[in-house]
Amino acid sequence: MRRPLWYPLAALMAGILIGDRIALPPAVLLAGIPPVLALLLLSVRRRWNAAGLILLLLLMLTAGMLNIQRQPFLALQDRHILRLADQGKMTLEGVVLSSEQALPEKNTLIVRCRRVLQNHAPAPVTGKIRVAIPPELSFQYGDFIRFHTKIKKIQGFHNPGGFDYERSQNRSGLYVSGFVSDRSGIVLIRPDAASGIRLKLECFRLYLKRLMEAHAPSPQREILQAMTIGNQKAIPQDVRDHFAQTGTSHILSISGLHVGIVAASAFFLLLLAFKSSEYCMLKFNIIKAATAAAMVPVLIYALVAGMGTPVLRATLMTLAFLAAMLIGRPKDLYNILAGAALIILIASPEALYEISFQLSFSAVFAILYTVDKLGKRQVPLPSSTPRWISAGIGRLYLFFLVSAAAALGTLPIIAFYFNRVSAVTLIANLVAVPLLGILALIPAMIFILTSVFSEALAGFFISIASFFTGIAVRIIEELALLPWSSFSFVKPNAVEIALFYALMYFLIAALSPESPKDLQKVSSRRPFWIKTGLLICTALILADAAFLVLKDRYSSHLNITAIDVGQGSSTLVQMPGGMNMLIDGGGFHDSSFDMGRAVIAPFLYAKRIRKVDIAVLTHPHPDHLQGLIYILNNFDVREVWHTGLTADDDLYRLWEKTIVERGVKVRNLSAKSPSEVVSGVNFQFLWPLRPPSPGVPDLSYEETNDSSLVMKITYGTRRFLVTGDISASIEAFLTASGKDLQSDVLFVPHHGSFTSSSPDFIRAVSCRYAVISAGKNNVFRHPHPAVLERYRSAGAAVFRTDRDGAVAIDSDGQSLRATPWIKKPKPDRMKRRAPNISLPTTG
Repeated sequence: MRRPLWYPLAALMAGILIGDRIALPPAVLLAGIPPVLALLLLSVRRRWNAAGLILLLLLMLTAGMLNIQRQPFLALQDRHILRLADQGKMTLEGVVLSSEQALPEKNTLIVRCRRVLQNHAPAPVTGKIRVAIPPELSFQYGDFIRFHTKIKKIQGFHNPGGFDYERSQNRSGLYVSGFVSDRSGIVLIRPDAASGIRLKLECFRLYLKRLMEAHAPSPQREILQAMTIGNQKAIPQDVRDHFAQTGTSHILSISGLHVGIVAASAFFLLLLAFKSSEYCMLKFNIIKAATAAAMVPVLIYALVAGMGTPVLRATLMTLAFLAAMLIGRPKDLYNILAGAALIILIASPEALYEISFQLSFSAVFAILYTVDKLGKRQVPLPSSTPRWISAGIGRLYLFFLVSAAAALGTLPIIAFYFNRVSAVTLIANLVAVPLLGILALIPAMIFILTSVFSEALAGFFISIASFFTGIAVRIIEELALLPWSSFSFVKPNAVEIALFYALMYFLIAALSPESPKDLQKVSSRRPFWIKTGLLICTALILADAAFLVLKDRYSSHLNITAIDVGQGSSTLVQMPGGMNMLIDGGGFHDSSFDMGRAVIAPFLYAKRIRKVDIAVLTHPHPDHLQGLIYILNNFDVREVWHTGLTADDDLYRLWEKTIVERGVKVRNLSAKSPSEVVSGVNFQFLWPLRPPSPGVPDLSYEETNDSSLVMKITYGTRRFLVTGDISASIEAFLTASGKDLQSDVLFVPHHGSFTSSSPDFIRAVSCRYAVISAGKNNVFRHPHPAVLERYRSAGAAVFRTDRDGAVAIDSDGQSLRATPWIKKPKPDRMKRRAPNISLPTTG
């Protein structure tokens, strides 16, 4: 059987995928393993090869299902820390597993819990907790600490196409988080409470980090830390963006490139050393001896780098290749790749869902397949060309082939997760790989070795590495600033990704050396299915692209989605004819978390949206404004609607600067503004009464809320009321004004706070759906129970983004349908209505 490891790998991956979605009792899975194993041994003994293969695949399938359910099973145990969530503040003790600065305003610790102190008595507790601490506090691996915090379940944002942060953290064993506001809430009981090699390695890694901080400026030191000790999160966001835009992000994380260079450098240096010894040349096979000895620096580098999934994958691949050279079978690289993936997924099944795992293996597989099929092609050159020039051009062709294979092999995955594709990836890699992968990495490796005995010498080598890193950063920045360096991409679905890979397969098959170079003159002897497959895939991709362009243009429906942005507000309005409006952008007070980048943009890309015709800011508070700035910078925004109210803070000044730089048209709106009709949808402006007067002093927080833009949206016979954060006083004014407030859907004022949604206002609106945008377990306790009761008493169906996720409203102008993203939300204290509700086509 050729490449036998791919069959159990496929079964293991299938088991992980199934087990992640379907939770079977572990006892049932465990009970099925012994009989399957017994039958497998019997099949091997009797040489029933077909039956043995089926049983092996079944065993791997079961192992995958069981392994991925390990963390959920542990979380159900009585002593797990998840049992203490949402029960107020508690004092915990545990050992620090990792420490990193995730955001500028906080450090993050991962702590393995040991004890919880209740009523001054310790009780054992298991599981891990993620603890946010002030940035001036620092702890390291192995520290035994005591801290006082409120334990909360880890939560994400629930939107179509969004990254499921909660599920991702749960897979790695993290179910709860905590927050310590100052140093009085956390204390070091004793350092170095952990034992063994890991503690010594972590101390050495910290020593290397401090040396790099002392001898290299930013951002060079952060990049070198990423390439040597695997600390990527310290890299500044703008540098990350530049590398992402140029398709060179892979260099910032330890991968097969880095480990391969370490192995190759060690191999050739050892080979030269052995060649200098006559005794070694006579006594040993020096090639195999150098190959075996090269494994040692590879292992040392992997240990220093932290043995994360990318490092482990690259190390296993490199060690497997070196082992294959030792036994004389270096060509079966596909099997080596499958073996490395098999080991990683058995040890860490959640790695299957990690972006680094998917990118690494897709890139390596694409390189192996493409080089195998097209690497033998000869670049046509005149016969008089000198041999050294021919050899150089051949190596250059191979470099471009490898770069193109890696770029195309990972393109659908990059588009799926990052929604951006680089147009300069080949040029950028041609520059970055030699500078960072060789000229900077080799001195960095010498730095690690010399740091053991001489800080001065180690500082010299890290300075050399920093010099070449700085050159690379400047070149990458210049390439990233080119207007055409990258372009945004809507989120592809599974069928589109499969079509792309099928097209690449048929294209490579048609271009392989057995076929003519010109695809228009493919020989009739070429298998018919290759030509047919190429044409079918091309036709389907073109048809899909045409469908994406035309489907919104000819749509006659109005779709309004309340996006789950936590304790904030953001609403997408998709109008007939493909016009899009985004009302507010969510955000957090005093936080660098970018709601636009992390939540709203992925949602828009998943909805196949690349342009936002109108961005609306109801009022300039961070929980409505922050996310809009990223949208303005990364989407085609034509107009901004707002009341003209300003704010004296850095966030609003950045908003104004972004509008000017992007050349976006701005319109100030109030109740004096005439109604606007956009794509058959009418927008009536009800509040504020008039634009703010110039020179008016800063308004208070409540006054700014009460200056929110209030709009009534009408499409056909259906009406929608958007209210911002107005309070009951403004509601009373609108009610008394005599304006028609009656609406089918009300986007509830001020996140359902007690100071809004007065009974008179609710009666005047007489809505059938009340949509509340609020964060789960928020500190303001929105929505207020009394407000919920008012809406239910009025007969309104209440939807909440904190429990229902994104809430989508669809209408053709007559009928109306509301659909929450979370299909089975937890019920409120009072009985809820059905999650899917359709209204009749009349009044």
